[in-house]
Amino acid sequence: MKYISQSLLALAMGCLAALPASAQDKIHYTGTELANPAYHDGQLSPVVGVHNIQIMRANREFPDSSNGNGWTYNHQPMLAYWNGQFYYQYLCDPVDEHVPPSHTVLMTSKDGYHWTNPQIVFPEYKVPDGYTKAGRQDVAKNLIAIMHQRVGFYVSKSGKLITMGNYGVAMDKKDDPNDGNGIGRVVREIKKDGTYGPIYFIYYNHGFNEKNTAFPYFKRSKDKAFVKACQEILDNPLYRMQWVEEADRNDPIIPLNKEYKAFNYYTLPDGKIACLWKHALTSISEDGGNNWAEPVLRAKGFVNSNAKIWGQRLSDGTYATVYNPSEFRWPLAISLSKDGLEYTTLNLVHGEITPMRYGGNYKSYGPQYVRGIQEGNGTPKDGDLWVAYSVNKEDMWVSRIPVPVKLKAAAHADDDFSQFAELSQLTDWNIYSPVCTCVAR
Repeated sequence: MKYISQSLLALAMGCLAALPASAQDKIHYTGTELANPAYHDGQLSPVVGVHNIQIMRANREFPDSSNGNGWTYNHQPMLAYWNGQFYYQYLCDPVDEHVPPSHTVLMTSKDGYHWTNPQIVFPEYKVPDGYTKAGRQDVAKNLIAIMHQRVGFYVSKSGKLITMGNYGVAMDKKDDPNDGNGIGRVVREIKKDGTYGPIYFIYYNHGFNEKNTAFPYFKRSKDKAFVKACQEILDNPLYRMQWVEEADRNDPIIPLNKEYKAFNYYTLPDGKIACLWKHALTSISEDGGNNWAEPVLRAKGFVNSNAKIWGQRLSDGTYATVYNPSEFRWPLAISLSKDGLEYTTLNLVHGEITPMRYGGNYKSYGPQYVRGIQEGNGTPKDGDLWVAYSVNKEDMWVSRIPVPVKLKAAAHADDDFSQFAELSQLTDWNIYSPVCTCVAR
């Protein structure tokens, strides 16, 4: 009887081990707060001390260098902190998403409040005449590529800052530049003096190679440290995971080759990697990103639609997700976790929904496509959570969220403004600062 009991126990334990991971083993939300999208702020209580800073306001009527010379589709920002300053990259088209011409620009700031004018870091790229896509009858003629990338920066082990982009192709306004039929992914170094190194390809899509593209392959560079930095990117599965949309379909270079979008990740206390995609899909990797637990499921309790959700480990060891907690792309909210898996709160980051001044293809309302600073790409000296996003796919913003994240004020703010030299010191005040009506000290 003893041996039968032991056998039954062993069988039961084996069955339990074979069960898929529960919701508690993945990212999930157990809080009770939900956003009401009938209100621009979702009727959410704001986090104390958040500063919303508009860094570029689109202006077609008065184009100049401060607004990207009047281009009004501006979207999909990336953020890094390196060499004592912020680096902010985003995409630009003149009017419409996925309608050329298209390029990627870069802005920098030493404090997050005052920013340089956008500079083109990846210029317009001509699609070869005669290019076609399988299943389509149209043929490219005088066509400019569309830039589309989900990751923008890498800081190498030797301390080099690499920025990256991707040249895709949209044959018309309803075609997709992230369908695996583009030209390829490009990289260049950002140097400490603010200059840029040459542009190189790091990945070619099918049909393209060094002989029929405008930039050389990165291994042609004579800078050995740059070549090594690029190889680090290629060797990193967590970076390659962010290439899945633009890479060739079923390319084995992608660890989990599924049609999930806008991958991001963070490291859990036990060293495992937690990740998120659009629609709050989530999974866990136990080997640094080479393999992912399946099935990939929606994070239980999270409300999120076809918009980016960002997750990050904060400087105090806690975790945050920043996203649009509704079927729309408003409001922008934050949820907090002690262990990176169980999220318990929901509070407001950005709730102002301004009128869309310039309509266009695929334009949508709200503060959207949020992204913070990816692990390894720097920590601001204030230790706070900084996130980048667009509003209405036309204006570019950052938000500074103080860490530790404070959800309730213990008392009314009672400050003598004459004692503060910088706006950043007003950590008990929530500030909304557009370009045309900026809040300044």
